[in-house]
Amino acid sequence: MKKMEAHRGKYLYCIIESKKPENFGGIGVDGNEVYTINYKDLAAVVSDAANSSYEILHQGLVHQKVVENVMKKYTLIPMSFGQVPKSKDDVKGFLSEHYLEMKKMFEKLDGKIELGVKVSWKMDKIMNEIVSSSDRIRVLNKQIKAKTPEKAYPLKIELGKLVADALSRKGESIANDIYELLSHTAVGKKKNKPIVENMLLNAAFLVEKEKEKEFDEKVNEAEKKYGDKVTFKYVLSPPYNFVSIRGR
Repeated sequence: MKKMEAHRGKYLYCIIESKKPENFGGIGVDGNEVYTINYKDLAAVVSDAANSSYEILHQGLVHQKVVENVMKKYTLIPMSFGQVPKSKDDVKGFLSEHYLEMKKMFEKLDGKIELGVKVSWKMDKIMNEIVSSSDRIRVLNKQIKAKTPEKAYPLKIELGKLVADALSRKGESIANDIYELLSHTAVGKKKNKPIVENMLLNAAFLVEKEKEKEFDEKVNEAEKKYGDKVTFKYVLSPPYNFVSIRGR
């Protein structure tokens, strides 16, 4: 039994600064206990893993929940999903190999939090605004309704292009304005690709904890300005956007 235990893989969630071993309970993949493997003043948060790979569809949420649970107590370096070092020694070797790099990352993250802001269109509201603000779009709408489907087809293509262009210009303007407004309170910022079609801003901000309230006020200011056109999703997240390191 001890021999099997020695060769069991370790699912890697995140890295924290800690000299003492800790157990976070049975919240890991496959319901396994989450605990630390320590090296000097760093600790890898892991659970035993029976498999060498995992499907993000089935275990991605578990991974995220573990990282969020650890984040309540520690500043951490999150690891990407599905990293399974072969043994405890491999985990310690990883900590040893990247020790100085990780210590610099912790200096960068100390006293700070990542706040994610996603802004999406209220499509019915913005479409009404685009239609009402363009004479050409209004005319095309009337012409399309008055024609047979065959004759209306080229007009529909033109209408689609006009609407898409207007939506793109307006979205870029609003996104840039919100991004600049929120950037003033952050020490780090990053724009990511939108993850759904109606999203115009997907951004992350690294903010000093003592300035979180000030950042909240800026988000509220942006909502007051654009809330009739867009919806805001605003969350505290592990700092995936401001660290870059992979396990073994």
